[in-house]
Amino acid sequence: MWKFLENLEKSGKWVLAAIVLILLALSISRSKQKSDFLDYYHAAERWETGENLYRFDVAFELQTKIKTVEDLFQPENLHLLTALQNETATYIYPPLFSFLLIPFTYLSENGAALLFEILSIISLILILYLIFQNRELKNNNSKFPYLILTLCLVFNFRFLESHIQNNQVGLLLILLVLVSLTVRSHFFSGILLALAVSIKITPLVFLFVFVYEKQYKRILWFVFGMILWNALPLLYNWDYTIQMTNEWLTEILGNAFSNPLLRSWKNNQSLSSTLAKYFVSGADLINQPTYGMPFIQLSLSSLKIIQLGFMILFGIPLLLLWRKENKKWEIISLLFLISALFSGISWIHSFIICFVPIYFIMNRIFDLKNNNKEKYILVFILSLPILAHRTFVGSKIEATLSMFSILFYTTSLLYFYIVRFALRETENRN
Repeated sequence: MWKFLENLEKSGKWVLAAIVLILLALSISRSKQKSDFLDYYHAAERWETGENLYRFDVAFELQTKIKTVEDLFQPENLHLLTALQNETATYIYPPLFSFLLIPFTYLSENGAALLFEILSIISLILILYLIFQNRELKNNNSKFPYLILTLCLVFNFRFLESHIQNNQVGLLLILLVLVSLTVRSHFFSGILLALAVSIKITPLVFLFVFVYEKQYKRILWFVFGMILWNALPLLYNWDYTIQMTNEWLTEILGNAFSNPLLRSWKNNQSLSSTLAKYFVSGADLINQPTYGMPFIQLSLSSLKIIQLGFMILFGIPLLLLWRKENKKWEIISLLFLISALFSGISWIHSFIICFVPIYFIMNRIFDLKNNNKEKYILVFILSLPILAHRTFVGSKIEATLSMFSILFYTTSLLYFYIVRFALRETENRN
């Protein structure tokens, strides 16, 4: 076994290259398929036509008209279902992201999708380089550095595959966050995190790292960056940008993310969606009856209290680590996981954010001597998302596990495994 690992390590660069080439081939082959990128693409086109970026009117009309499964099949509701599937409430990012994608609209849909897929693969390669070269994150005394990086790709393969299939923006966001947290320049750090937050609100949690490190200059540059980035579309079309920003603030940030009924479908693995599927009738009209959900009916105010309880449960470890020294990457890893767990909408591809936490904890655990039990437990936790794939359990069991939000629980296990490791490491030092 040891000899096998040594041989695998020696050919580690070639194995990594092969995996990346496989991912590139998947990206190219799937670029012509319908994906989430088309939602971004069509939203970018609306900057020229002046149409509403979000089109939530149909989503809320659908919610008022459909109360039972039978209502789904009424002829008068067919156009609403078609619109919801193809264009309504499908773009949920701030206006800036669609604005930045306007140059893509000069290409065909397929050409733009292929270019975006290639940018994602380039982002992945840069992420691999950044984490592999980072002295704080990587254990320089590791006997199997390439093997750990390869395992990181393997354990994240399900998320990578889903990310490629949906042509998502997650890898680009991870890259922006990583560069922001590792670059020496306060200016570039703040500006890049501001860009990530302006594309999707969830990277905002990484301001906690600046506070932990007392890097207040970076916070000031972040504020400046938020103003700078969001001023760009204002210069392009002032009135439209103001209108769409208000739409995003009210319908997305103010309404949709606080309403668990919106998009709490089978593959949404976030906390709010999980609670909605369990306890709110109509959260997923198609799938809830099949699985005997909701188990009991709770009010939205009750769900918010439960959510608050989870926020306290997950937040206390962060506050404990905040008071400890040299816990930067433990905190960063936990913030990556929180950004998916507590996001309103977290599809399978959203859990690509596990990439950095998995690499961090493997580097810390795999080189511990005489501690095989910890390694086995970690491998078990990291293997659960893969073992829950249809390849191993079949489509029906995979659907059931998705409906019960299996990824919320596996990611939570990883979260508290890292917490346990960080606190025990502190005790051992003392």
